[in-house]
Order: sequence, then C-alpha cells, then structure tokens
Amino acid sequence: MDPSPSIPERIDAESVFSRPDIYPLEFARGQIQFVPMTPDSYRKSIFTDRGRIVPAASHGWQVPIGQVLSDFERRSLDQPPLFFVFHIAHCGSTLLARAIDIPGRTLVIREPFTLRQLAVDAAAPQGPRDPATWNRCLRLTTVLLGRRYAADQAVIVKANVPVNFMLPALMNLHRESRGLLLHTGLDNYLLSVLKTPMHRRWVGNVTRQLTGAIRATPGLEKIDPGKLNAPEAAACLWLAQLSRFRRALADCNRLRSLDCQLLFDRPAEVLQATLELAGASLTGPEAGAIAGGELFRRHAKDPGRAFDREARTRELAALSDQLAPELDAARNWVKSTPAGESASVSLGRPLL
Repeated sequence: MDPSPSIPERIDAESVFSRPDIYPLEFARGQIQFVPMTPDSYRKSIFTDRGRIVPAASHGWQVPIGQVLSDFERRSLDQPPLFFVFHIAHCGSTLLARAIDIPGRTLVIREPFTLRQLAVDAAAPQGPRDPATWNRCLRLTTVLLGRRYAADQAVIVKANVPVNFMLPALMNLHRESRGLLLHTGLDNYLLSVLKTPMHRRWVGNVTRQLTGAIRATPGLEKIDPGKLNAPEAAACLWLAQLSRFRRALADCNRLRSLDCQLLFDRPAEVLQATLELAGASLTGPEAGAIAGGELFRRHAKDPGRAFDREARTRELAALSDQLAPELDAARNWVKSTPAGESASVSLGRPLL
C-alpha cells in the first residue's frame, strides 16, 4: 500500500476496511467519527483521543454505527494479530510507545478512545447495556485498528487504564496477539498519581468510572470507590489493576510483564525485547541510538520539557518526602483489604 495516499473527501466501505489512514476516533450519538491520518500524523499523535490527536486534515467523516457494523459483518473479515501495551498509567508507557514507533516497521496507535469507550461500558456494575452489540463493536474496533500500511508491519496498540479490565477479551480475539503488561510498585505509583490536583482528579474520575470492574476484582468486592479519599482510591486502582494483570499472566502465555524501572535502567534491552515480542525487528545499535537519543531526555507527554532518568529520580525523591503521610495511609489501606495479601507477589512471565 502507498504509505502516503491522498486523503479522500468521501469514504466508502471498501476504504474504511482497507485503509489505516481512515481512523475511528470515537463512537458518538449513534455514529462512528472517522478522521484522516497518515504515517506521519500517527507518529505525531502522542495520544489519539479527540483532544490530542494530530489528524492529517481538518475534515472527518461520520458514519452510522449500524451501517459500519453491517458492512463489517457482510465482509466476514478476520481478526488481525495485534500487540498491546497494557499499563497501569504513569509508569513510562508513553515513553515506551514512542520509542518503539519505528517508521515502516511498526504502526503505533496510542490510547485509541474507541477501546476506552468499550472498556468503560463493560465496567458498569451490570456490564454493557447490550452485550451482543458491545461484542460486535469490539470486534469491529480491533479490525479497524489492525489495518496497516504494509503486510509485515506490526500494529502496536497502547491501551489505557479502563482497557486493562477487558484484557482477556482482547487477547482471545486472535491466537497470535501478544501483549506487554507495564507496571510499577505501589509507592512510585502513588507518587506519580497524587503529585498534583489534576492527577488526583484523574484518580477519582477513573475509579468512579470503573466501580463495577473494581468490585468484580477478587478481594475488592466490598469496596465503594466513591467513598475513598485520594490516596486510598489510588491504592485501590493500583491493586485492582495488578490483580487483573496477575490473573491474565497466569491464563495467557502470550503476555509478558515489565517493571517500568527496567525501561529507565536498561532501555535498549527493553526496546529490543519489546519489539521482538511484537514481531518487529530492532538491532542493538538501533536500540542504543534510541535509548541514548533526545526522546529519553524529554518528557514523553510534553516533549518541550527536559526530563531524563535523573530528573525523574529527583522528582520521586522530593515527592516521597512531601507525601509521606499519604503513602503510609495508602500502604495501610492495602494491607487492610483481602486483595492486599498478594500485593507483594511479583508478576510472572517477565520480559527480561
């Protein structure tokens, strides 16, 4: 496929299901909103939600969901193999996803909002309102995300927090899909998600959105996330995600875990191993050049800001002193929950 096709004014079913430059941005009011993309705009899009995606043009297309589903099912399209980067948030996932974005070899889609929408629907206390339609939309979404510019190009999907709670459903769609589960310890997680009022609001919003999924986690059935303070809510979210990761690793041998500290300590090795797992190649010198380059000297979400491994270490140390009482409270909360009994157990199937 031409890596830089012209952007059409109109789209049809054939182009929707064959061209990765027609990107499914979101489900909205009975429609699927598509926007135009190119390989370059995918690379520029640190995230691909409405507020942060960098589309290739200002126009887009809206198509009724029912019409797209009918066209999809009429074609009987196979599910594609995908590589997922699952992560608990604020643990280097954006840096990793940008570092493994290798022109021509990988197509990296960072936090597609359609998957998040489906995950939030599934996390409702009673599950999705219409399970059959939800499943149809999930299969449609992964087929659309799996389009690629070349047959040998690996498609890498960086998920976001709600998607962790439907991880098995994604891995069951194709027997060759693989995934990396990126995580960090409780203290570092707390320091990262409690450091500003904005981060604390995020914790509160996400835990409330995921109440059903959190309470479906063994050992957290009696928890009401809406009644937790910020440190407790953060600890609850960390514990629920680690529990889901632990179960997924036990059930699926196509998954690997990675403590995010290894990304900062041994970046070249992590990049090579991740891309090998994803089905793409990266030589040692190439990995070393990326790890020693500008990307690792800048904040992954804010490239205009200098932020390297040493800066991260200093920030965490300062926050550790500042937030010490809340760290203690969160640790004690984890110990008080039945789910906390396994909190200190390392995740299996390590990448390195």
